[in-house]
Amino acid sequence: MQTRRKAAGIVAAVGLAAGTLLAAAPAQASEDARAAGSAERAGAARVQTAPPAPVGARADAGAMASSPQVSPSAERIRYVSSGNDYTCSYGRLCTRVWDPVAGKWKVFDLYVCRTYSLSYWNGYGGYVNNQTTGTKAYFYNSSGGVIKTSTALNTSTSYNWTPVWKIKNC
Repeated sequence: MQTRRKAAGIVAAVGLAAGTLLAAAPAQASEDARAAGSAERAGAARVQTAPPAPVGARADAGAMASSPQVSPSAERIRYVSSGNDYTCSYGRLCTRVWDPVAGKWKVFDLYVCRTYSLSYWNGYGGYVNNQTTGTKAYFYNSSGGVIKTSTALNTSTSYNWTPVWKIKNC
């Protein structure tokens, strides 16, 4: 009969299974050790997997820098050195956000009427609503509530993108 591992022991298994990285992790409290006892007696090893990698814009602020993105794709994406040195063609909602990877402002020209999901948009940037006169753009928070409405032809020299998770440009 196999002996039960102590609750304070460490499971040190590292491997790759079905695309999930298995990592060394401390054993759980004594309740977990008792619950696992039957599996261990049957000869099965108890291995804990690391949690899945965070997904989305604000999953982990302490993670390595990532370039801001929109989904679906913008009509045009470009970089500018200054936050105020870009133009926005008529019929577009142009948004700018700091890209820490490129070290420049990233400008997204949104033309097709859609709801765009934002990834890695943090801090201040801005937008130019140069759509057809009267067209409204909506900025949504994480729970889907409208936090900003912009009516064309309207500009903003500064806007905090951190609470914005989606934009509908029409």
